[in-house]
Amino acid sequence: TARSFEATQSENENISSGHEAIWNTSLNDLSAKLDPQIFAAYIKPLRFSSFDQMRGEYTVAAPSNLVCKHVEEHFQDTIKQSLRKEMGGETVKVRYVVEQLSHSKSRETSEEVRKPYVVVKRVKQSAQSSIPSTDETGFDNFLNPRYTFANYVVGNSNQFCHAAAMRVGEEPGKSYNPLFIYGGVGLGKTHLLHAIGNSALEHNPRARVLYMSSETFTNELITSLRLAKMDSFKNRLRNIDVLLIDDIQFMCGKERTQEEFFHTFNALYSAKNQIVITSDKIPQEIPGIEERLRTRFAWGLTADLQAPDFETRVAILKRKASLENFTLPEDVAHFIAENISSNVRELEGALTRLHAVSSLQKLEITRDLAESALSQVLKPKVVNVTIKDIKAAVSQHFDIKVSDMVSKRRTRNLSFPRHIAMYLCRKHTTASYPEIGSQFGGRDHSSVIHAANVISNKIEMDSEVRETISRIEKDLLNVY
Repeated sequence: TARSFEATQSENENISSGHEAIWNTSLNDLSAKLDPQIFAAYIKPLRFSSFDQMRGEYTVAAPSNLVCKHVEEHFQDTIKQSLRKEMGGETVKVRYVVEQLSHSKSRETSEEVRKPYVVVKRVKQSAQSSIPSTDETGFDNFLNPRYTFANYVVGNSNQFCHAAAMRVGEEPGKSYNPLFIYGGVGLGKTHLLHAIGNSALEHNPRARVLYMSSETFTNELITSLRLAKMDSFKNRLRNIDVLLIDDIQFMCGKERTQEEFFHTFNALYSAKNQIVITSDKIPQEIPGIEERLRTRFAWGLTADLQAPDFETRVAILKRKASLENFTLPEDVAHFIAENISSNVRELEGALTRLHAVSSLQKLEITRDLAESALSQVLKPKVVNVTIKDIKAAVSQHFDIKVSDMVSKRRTRNLSFPRHIAMYLCRKHTTASYPEIGSQFGGRDHSSVIHAANVISNKIEMDSEVRETISRIEKDLLNVY
């Protein structure tokens, strides 16, 4: 009986461990969807408590009544949806309870939620970390200490951007100011932002560093205007040593926000304080951004993050498995890397799901298990096309020679196919603008940007152009 009890207890612990892994994966998913300050205030403090397998119910502990009530009112459906996705669509319930905290800690948590930008005491960081806590610097920087250069996997796709970010972190304000990092979703832009901030604090513990999303910038501006506290808003932002702004594209069309950011940018730049900005597009391609801001973004260095190559994807998977303390067979790492190539976030999410399934079902991680566990998240393989393939497909469609299409001639019968080819190269390959331009008669990156914009506009306005693009893509990708 004792042995049976021990076996049952061990089984329950394994089930709980597996669902805790699912909960942690859901937190990662939510951190990518929600505003960083909102996530830090309401979602991050939540703690997995237990899972009732009979009821299919998670019990989640909140640090205070305030957090518990706010989450139940505003994030209940969002959290359930994230958990359902990680559990393969299964129905899930979530019950929230309030942890029993000391009076001082409850008050501290409440203050932190209510006033996210005032100086508050935070939980002490690991003794191994040299990054100062809020009460040491007198400034809350909203940096995630887990995002450092030490755990950032470097490959051909991000080597240049990583090197520039490291230089900025070591010597803020002296090189590459501003540093503008652009790339698709889940490629590591936010990781690099936090790594820069953490590095800057390691080199100068008294530095005033602030991480802020552009959405938070807008929300804080609106609040300051409403409460007539603009002086406080300006003083805080214009006295930063290192300002890290994430997803600048969300300022599109917000005139008052852009005006205030313009003055903040000028104040920091004039004081030789470091500015780092991220976006999903290069400055020239961000719609609804004032030209005076575009110009300033180009004053420093613009660096792009591309999708990781196969070797880098394998290295990322191995690093994450090592951090999570489980063994990832080589053939399984290769299988995942071969089937998920879009971004790092999806790559890590797939590995977390595989680990959770292995833990919950007490199965060894194998290629067969990976195929089964990840069947719902793996996307169909995308046909790999090259610039050469695209030039051949376009020239064949328009019945022209490739040599004429890449020539310097600008006649209508050549410039239109050339623009389409450049647009398709940007859409279906990972080549940069300069790389594409070099394959079209040595044209510069601005010519490629112009061509891509021209075709994008025509696709929206002209059904005949849309049909032409569609036919070429079907021939190119062999999709019928």
